[in-house]
Amino acid sequence: MLPVALSIALATGMVAASELLHDKEVIFPEITAVAIGALTAPKQSWNASRTRLLLTITAAAIIGVGLVFVPLPPVIKIPLAMMCAAACVTASKTEFLPAVSACVLPVLLGTKSPVYIGSVVVMTSLILLAQMILEKCGLREKNVFTPVQPDKQLFTLRIRQIAAAGIICIIPALTREIFFIAPPLIVAFFEMSKPHSKLLKRSPQAVSLMLLASVAGVLSRFLITEKLGLPLAASAAISCTVMLIAVCRVKLYFPPCGAIATLPFIIPEGALLRFPFEIAAGSLIFITAAFALSKQRHIALRVKRILRPQN
Repeated sequence: MLPVALSIALATGMVAASELLHDKEVIFPEITAVAIGALTAPKQSWNASRTRLLLTITAAAIIGVGLVFVPLPPVIKIPLAMMCAAACVTASKTEFLPAVSACVLPVLLGTKSPVYIGSVVVMTSLILLAQMILEKCGLREKNVFTPVQPDKQLFTLRIRQIAAAGIICIIPALTREIFFIAPPLIVAFFEMSKPHSKLLKRSPQAVSLMLLASVAGVLSRFLITEKLGLPLAASAAISCTVMLIAVCRVKLYFPPCGAIATLPFIIPEGALLRFPFEIAAGSLIFITAAFALSKQRHIALRVKRILRPQN
């Protein structure tokens, strides 16, 4: 339970710091996802070393904030952010896909403050420090990093993923209903559309966790903070606790659901009630797209196997 307690403490501390500084840019929802993948999960969820993980997510956050200043409509900047994040992940030779969220989030929210970048660096560093201490104490399995060498198959996959996600993002970007394409959902799509994705086989549990995360985040903020007037950090502690208990119970250490549980603490109060419904709809759309890409890939492989003897 120690990694779970550390994850809750870090997420709660981040929200508390935001309240003390009166700056919501301090809250980086993907940190809860990183905590699940790097601390709560028995084995790190991504093939990435600590140094490369930190550099990748920092570069993605810097690019994301930079894109906000580019005079282009969101419908163009969102897929551009995905392309830049995918380039960062590929260049780092890792599989650290939460970097996509770090890049897309500031574009969706119009974040221009360097405080966001600082929060990404500080909170990620604290999580990785906690991970290192747990490993040295023998309380966590050590992560073994194997560099991912970019090849034609990987580039083809990234092009298909960005194209599919970009198409899905068009209508929400034009209508500004951005929670249908919340960055954790895009990350989930990238994870599930990978070859031989185990997550795709457990998509019902993944959808359930994401829906639970959205409801937990919304209800905790609405009841604890908006109605009872308690600090937002108290709401965050309850939301993260509910989410992590569910993750451990189901034994599906799915990082995007952690980010969804924290996202309600930075959205306008008027958007709270529709947030879970948009997350549910967005989850189904992105998972359907992941299934479509997976099926398309299987058909292509079968065609190659059939034609290979003839050649």
